[in-house]
Parts: sequence; C-alpha cells; structure tokens
Amino acid sequence: MLPVIPVFLVGVAAAPLLKKMIRPVVRGTVKSSVKLAMDAKRVAHEINEDLSDIAAEATAEAFAADLQDGSEVPRQTAKKTRTATGTTNV
Repeated sequence: MLPVIPVFLVGVAAAPLLKKMIRPVVRGTVKSSVKLAMDAKRVAHEINEDLSDIAAEATAEAFAADLQDGSEVPRQTAKKTRTATGTTNV
C-alpha cells in the first residue's frame, strides 16, 4: 500500500518553488502598470498644454478682432482668485 501524504505537506514543499516562479510574473505586472500610469500622466500633461495653447490663441484672436473693429482696448472680465474658502471675483 502506498503511503498517504497529507495535502498540506505538498503545499509546504511546493511553496518555495512557486514563490520563485510567481515573483518575476508579479514584478513584471507591477512594472508594466507603473510604466502605463507614467505614460498616461505624460499624455494628460501634453493634452493640457495643447488646450492652454488653443485658449491663448483664441483669446488673442478675439482681442485682435476687437481692435480692428475700432473699439477701445478690450477689457478682460473680472479675474477669479482662489482663496482658502473658495473662488471669488476681484
């Protein structure tokens, strides 16, 4: 009759082997996730810069159009400043 090996002993014996096999996989997954997050942050920053450029160009074109119409120097609307309690008009 074959000796019966308790299942937990198989797990205890296999744990070091599994640890050596799984660690590189987990490390690669985490490394890929970090790289993906960094790339997403970079793309978001580039999009923000592009939108800021477009807004600045649109503002400049609006001011130039107002000046060509012969009106006085265009005035900006009230600036919003941030305070500890919220946003207020100055």
